[in-house]
Amino acid sequence: MNVSHTITGGLVHLSDNPIQVVLSCASSKPNHRLALKISCPELVGSPFIEEIAPRNGVSVFEIQGYFGQPMKPEFHFPVTGVASAHGSLVFNATIDTGEVFTDENGDRVESWNNISANHQIRVIKGKLRPNMLGILNDQGKSFASEYIEGGKFLTNVRSNSVVSPNQIVKLWYLSRWNQTHAAVLRIEVENTSGFLPIFSYSQDVVLYTETGLLELSINHRLLGFNIPPTLPPGTLATAFTVWLEDSVGDISERLRFVIDNKYYENEFFLFYQNPFHVIESYWLTGEHAENLKTENEIAIRELPALTGSKTAGIIVLSASGTRSWSINTGYKSQEEITMIRDILESRNTWLIDQEDHSRLLPVVVEAGEFELYKSDWDIPNLSLTIREACL
Repeated sequence: MNVSHTITGGLVHLSDNPIQVVLSCASSKPNHRLALKISCPELVGSPFIEEIAPRNGVSVFEIQGYFGQPMKPEFHFPVTGVASAHGSLVFNATIDTGEVFTDENGDRVESWNNISANHQIRVIKGKLRPNMLGILNDQGKSFASEYIEGGKFLTNVRSNSVVSPNQIVKLWYLSRWNQTHAAVLRIEVENTSGFLPIFSYSQDVVLYTETGLLELSINHRLLGFNIPPTLPPGTLATAFTVWLEDSVGDISERLRFVIDNKYYENEFFLFYQNPFHVIESYWLTGEHAENLKTENEIAIRELPALTGSKTAGIIVLSASGTRSWSINTGYKSQEEITMIRDILESRNTWLIDQEDHSRLLPVVVEAGEFELYKSDWDIPNLSLTIREACL
């Protein structure tokens, strides 16, 4: 067979960005069409076969539409461990290439490459915004080269972001290996004592072939790496740095989070689905108000003669109420205000219940027009209106 192929952007993709497979051939045949087969057990209707007649020996297949199937968000809450693997959030697809033509007898012939020429690609839900994708394209990079081969966590959060000592920081990492790979999660916790060495935490993790997406849930108070008793009483954690390594060295970027130990009368924690379709957390400390919007359906009836004062002429047939919260972020750096765009554009958001911190409330952040930057901003902050979504 004389068909060759190129998968633009590597072997790991986001479902809502272009996924392009280019087939080429050195010669043509009667009624010649190049063929592509996409097999993925997670997709309803798989396998999918496309045939395109080559132009100048080349057929271009845009296959991202096959991965538009809805996928339920998945993450751990309440948290029971620091690291956990996820497989159902990743589409593992096989790409077969071939050709279709008419032989000398006028019969249709399908010819596929042998199995050694197949390729496995991984697709996760989500997208890069057009401007970010354009920047990567200008640099000759792709999502796979920048985030997977480059070892970046699937987040837009930047290093030195400020977090609460009560916040569960969510980070996600997608393995670059096609086989099981052993790694170590490292966390270094800085503290107010000034004692060296800085307290370190480590945990062995396994990046599996099919479940190479790793969820990290990090909180120094809750998950067993609090300040050691050997340090002076009252010692507080001031920052922590997170990364993954293997026997050779670092396999991920290092992200540092600064812990704000100041007292706040009210703290709210949002979990939200970011553009990579994985879950992150956000901390709000500003003024807030809780509201209740009620709706009812009424009927009017005539009162018969001699009706007493306790009988109503207006009857409530049904009634319901929806809670909402007006919450200010509190002071945030300009970078942290800019990052809140991921929350404003999120399809799925949850608020930790103030009455029971082991429970999440599905919520919707109301749409609107938001000022993410003002030149005269002394205290960058943003007010959100959050509506309960569980009717």
